[in-house]
Amino acid sequence: MTLRIPLDENERRILATFVITYGLSIVTWAFLHDLHLISVEPRHFTEYHRPLLPLSNHGLLALQYATVATLGPGMAFGAVTFAVCRLGSWPRIGAGPAWRTFLPFVAAIEISALLTGALARSRHAAGLSLPYPEMLYPDTTAGIAYSQSVNITAYLAAVIFGAGYQLTLLIRRRLATARTRK
Repeated sequence: MTLRIPLDENERRILATFVITYGLSIVTWAFLHDLHLISVEPRHFTEYHRPLLPLSNHGLLALQYATVATLGPGMAFGAVTFAVCRLGSWPRIGAGPAWRTFLPFVAAIEISALLTGALARSRHAAGLSLPYPEMLYPDTTAGIAYSQSVNITAYLAAVIFGAGYQLTLLIRRRLATARTRK
């Protein structure tokens, strides 16, 4: 049995635009995020990630792990965003306006992650407990405390802010419906 959503050719192209745009945007963000992490603590990727390709260049390692970790979820997020923006009877939101709305959410995720990393660094220096349970850290050296705290927060914040983003789009569509009825 195949699940088919009845979309005309134009909407299929728009769906592809959402999927590709969000997939590439999220990979790009993850790559920049991982470039920062590997510059702070290379062991985060060289010792505590399963080797994929025999790479030693830190930029290529960051690109590899960012792509593997986020391309599929980013494309799925794009498909969900398409559904939230385009399906149903409410006024539709285009890919461009939806993506521009996404950027502050990405910034909020990254800022949250970096602030948690700074907190971990200061707590580590003071000999205090780290922001997350110790079992989530492969070791408790300063670099890993920072990089792992940043990563954990990025994943948690992506879920929370991602849901907030989708809710924002739904509210925007609902408000547009209310405005057209007046």
